[in-house]
Amino acid sequence: MPAFRDATDADLPRAAALSARIGWNQVEADWRHFLRDGAVRVLDDGAADCLAASAALLPFDDRLAWISMVLVRPDRRREGLATALMRWAIDHPAAPPCLALDATPAGREVYGRLGFQDVFGFARWTLPALPPGPAMRPLEEADWDWILPLDKRVFGAPRASLLRGFARRLPGAAFVTPGCDGFVLARDGLRAPQIGPVVAREEAQAIALIAAARAAIGRDAVIDLADGATRIAASITAAGGENLRPFTRMARGAMPSALPEQNFVFAGPEFG
Repeated sequence: MPAFRDATDADLPRAAALSARIGWNQVEADWRHFLRDGAVRVLDDGAADCLAASAALLPFDDRLAWISMVLVRPDRRREGLATALMRWAIDHPAAPPCLALDATPAGREVYGRLGFQDVFGFARWTLPALPPGPAMRPLEEADWDWILPLDKRVFGAPRASLLRGFARRLPGAAFVTPGCDGFVLARDGLRAPQIGPVVAREEAQAIALIAAARAAIGRDAVIDLADGATRIAASITAAGGENLRPFTRMARGAMPSALPEQNFVFAGPEFG
């Protein structure tokens, strides 16, 4: 069996190099969050440029945890490394009753054999500038008092550390609705900034939040848009955005009660 081990701070540059090699958008700050708030398992085969394989487990509470960053360097594939890392996450002492992940089409079949079932679909989109909508206001510190309870109801678990971390990374792109019933956050990425999550009452409100964040960023970004958000998809398409690839949210165990119909844009496959 390969010599997997727990990751350390010293592994972060080569972990980020691994996700870059695979073509993903994470930066060291994303990996640092996994290491600080969760658990990261890696395979280091001595290659100077990047790690050989990785996986992360991110518990949100005693009911739900996310499995992500199950990556294998191309030259080490077909050795059973990904399956071994998935087993590590499933059997981890900190794993709660429900484990969830966001799967690519290739990964969906693998995870299905491990007991994960489809929940819903979404897609990664490019996001050009959108026409401005109703004015949104910048997020203020006092807004966390309603954002965090709202997000917990919508997502199904608390994730204060994650959301506050996003806001620190791109504070100028964090906006809320004037009525204090919706918000948008964004973060930096290796290939493009990523907008999300977006929580709102309905799609018109979500579009205005997305447009405000995109205007603040001032360059093309990416978002992970729920398949049911057809009005938002039409707006992005009309502006020249493209649907890049699909994902499937999957769960092993019963997902906590949530309000996914208000979660129009997700935090990303690595975070849920």
